[in-house]
Order: sequence, then structure tokens, then C-alpha cells
Amino acid sequence: MGWLNKVVVGLMVVLIAYKLSKMNKEPPLPTLDPNPWWAPGEPQQEDVSINRFNINFSKKEVDDLKARLALPLRLTPGLEDANFTYGINADTLHTIVQYWRKKYDWNKRQTRLNTYPHFKTRIEGLDIHFMRASAKVGSAKNVKVVPLLLIHGWPGSFVEFYDILPLLTNPQEGSSVVFEVICPSIPGYGFSQGSSKQGFGQLEVAQVFLKLMKRLGYKQFYLQGGDWGSLIASNMATMYPNNTLGVHLNMISVRTNAVSLKMILGAYLPAGVLVAKEDQDKIYPLSNLYSMILRESGYAHLQATKPDTIGAALNQSPVSLAAYILEKFSSWTHRDNLHQPDGSLLQQHFPISLDAMLDNICIYWFTSSITTSVRFYSEVMNKNMFTRSLDNNPCRVPAGFAVFPQEIMTLPKNLVSHKFYNIVSFNDQPAGGHFAAMERPALLAADLHQFVNTVEKGT
Repeated sequence: MGWLNKVVVGLMVVLIAYKLSKMNKEPPLPTLDPNPWWAPGEPQQEDVSINRFNINFSKKEVDDLKARLALPLRLTPGLEDANFTYGINADTLHTIVQYWRKKYDWNKRQTRLNTYPHFKTRIEGLDIHFMRASAKVGSAKNVKVVPLLLIHGWPGSFVEFYDILPLLTNPQEGSSVVFEVICPSIPGYGFSQGSSKQGFGQLEVAQVFLKLMKRLGYKQFYLQGGDWGSLIASNMATMYPNNTLGVHLNMISVRTNAVSLKMILGAYLPAGVLVAKEDQDKIYPLSNLYSMILRESGYAHLQATKPDTIGAALNQSPVSLAAYILEKFSSWTHRDNLHQPDGSLLQQHFPISLDAMLDNICIYWFTSSITTSVRFYSEVMNKNMFTRSLDNNPCRVPAGFAVFPQEIMTLPKNLVSHKFYNIVSFNDQPAGGHFAAMERPALLAADLHQFVNTVEKGT
């Protein structure tokens, strides 16, 4: 019967090739209004000035946070041996809140956040915040300064990048580049104003960020991102190839028709036919992959359908906000954290400090931006997700990928190539998860340096 199996496999391969030839027709790029107005009311003359500011929340605001943290906690004891499988548990949250109240020093942390200069400028009616980390060449020779747009995701912020920035802006051994880094806040996140009108999705962010870079004098630049930053960077590279020197991602989300078909068929065909043997564990068995996605994506459905409801609850209580965000830091950093009593958040080996996570939460809290941040899901994950998606539009600029083993979403290189036609580097990392810039800054920085050096050398 061996010959029969070969015939069946052969016929399936022919069928796949035929289907792919039909599915791979390149759709036209969507057309955007070049000058929309996302602020309240009617369009006005836009102020294009760039203004410096310091992060400086008032004593009244800090005291209000402390007062809310001092309220009696109304926590329900966790189920026996449930650990983090039901979400963050009461004991862990109680410990973190006590630390936040008594030991976390916002004034000290605020000084750290002001280490790099912050700016605002108005684009399409919205105040857009960005942090700038300048390249420091020093006495290094034969080092080229290149511009980099570094984009965060949810539930992160510009806070994600403080540990990686020194590794990007200072000369590194074996690298002939240093980066002039622009870290914007996605509109609706932190200090960037949220849209007052419906329809502000990932393509609109891409256009705003392109305008930002041009306003700063950069007609061409590199892109790097994870989470929403990955999608936004991918869209920018696809829509604006003439402005993109290269795109580097640490989360892979490719949903072309061909990839979807191959993933399903690859579950039935022998290893190596559609997916390389060494890459099988990235997506197979599909039952494990989809059960993990189903378990971890409940928040996305809520935020994509009723963002203002969950936003109202989280914006009222810092404890609720912390519970919601910290649970993601636990489960998205390592999948086994679900089975730890404290989700590993309080363990010395946890790769992100509690202070850094609280910095990030404080930015959401003090700016009251949790509602506008989760609204972004409703603008992306709706019918426009399919009608305005760039999934089936190829990205032809040089692309690099740092693949972290605990990342929520990843794919083998041969499937990624259905979207990205010029893959320069694709490196499996030894450790790390979703918040790569915070967890493994040295690994992510080294991978980015390698990618850009390769592109710059034209190899």
C-alpha cells in the first residue's frame, strides 16, 4: 500500500499547488483619506510644532492612587490548586498591591521614565506622543547611525523599551550600526490622544506614524515591533515600501489564504511535506495550538466587542487594572506560569521586574488610557479586519524575525514567506516570550543588529 500513499500525497500536493495559484492573486492596497480628522469636531488648522515635555504627575494624582490602593480589598479566595488557571489569584494580587502601596516609589520611577526625552506633536488632529533615544557613536569608528521606529503593543507601552534602548543606541560588538530610536505611543495609549471618531484602526495608525517620521526628517527608516507593533510595522512596510529600509518583528501573524490552507493540510500530511520537520512543534498539533489561543484570547473578544464596558471597570480601580494586565504578563511570558501558585510573577527568576510592570500599569492609570487602548481592538477586529486587511498583500522589503519559544503566535519560515517575500533573517531564540524587549532585551537587540547589518551590507 506504500505506492497508494505516495499517489494520495502526490495528488494532494497537486491540489494544493492549484489552490495556491488561485488564492495568491494580489489584491489592490486599500486607499486611505490622506488628511482625516480624528479629534473632536470639525477639522482645524493643524499645529505641526514638536513640543518637549516631562512626565510629571501631580502630588494630588499620586495621593489619589495611594488612597485607592489603601481601600480594603474585596478578593475572592482562589480554588484549591488552581494556581493561575482561573486568572490571577487573590493571594498574589494582595501581595502585589501591598508592595505597590508601601515599597514602590513612583517619584523614583518617574525620574527613570524621564531618562529619555519625551515629545508631543499633532497629527490628523491628535496629540501624538513619542520618546526619542539618540544614537551615541562616541569614539567608535565605521559605525553608521540609522533611524528606527520602535512600536509597542497591548498591554504594553513605551515603558517596554527602557532596558533595550541602551543596547540599540550604543555601539555593540560585531555591529557596524547604532540606532536613532523613535518610540511613539499608539493613539489611545499613554500620552497619545485617542480618536474621537470611529474607524481608527491599524492602517490609520500606520499613516500617522509615517507622517510622524517624515515630520522628524526621516523619509526612510527601519521598523521593529511586537504585538500590535508587529501588525502596524508589517502594514507600514507593506503600504510604504519606499519609506521602509527593513522591518523586524518579534511576533509573527501571517493569515494569508495559502497559509491557512497549508496549516490545515500540514496536520494530515507527513512532516516535511508542507512544514519542515524541525518546525512542526511551532504549530502542531493544531488542537494544542487552538486550545491555547482559545484560552488566552477571551480578553480580545471582549475588547473587540464591548471595549467601553471593560474600560469603565478597569479605569475605576487600580487594583482591577493591575489584575487584568499582570495576568497577561504572567501567562504570555511562559505558558507554564499558569500552573505556578503566583503565576511566577513574584519569583526571582521572573524575567521582568515588578517595578517595571507597575511602571507600565501606572502609565495606563495616570493617563486614564485603558479604555481608549482597548477600543483599538474593536477598530481592528471587526468586518474591516477582512475587507481592509493587508494579509494577502505581499511585503517585499527586507524582513527579519526573532522567534521566541514562548510567544503566543509564531509560524515556520516557509509559511511566513507567503507574506514576506524578502526574508533576510529568521532566528529561533533560546528563551523568551511575548514581551521580548522587557524579558530578553539582549537577545532581541542582538537579533535586530544582525538583521540591520545584513541589510546595510546588501548581503
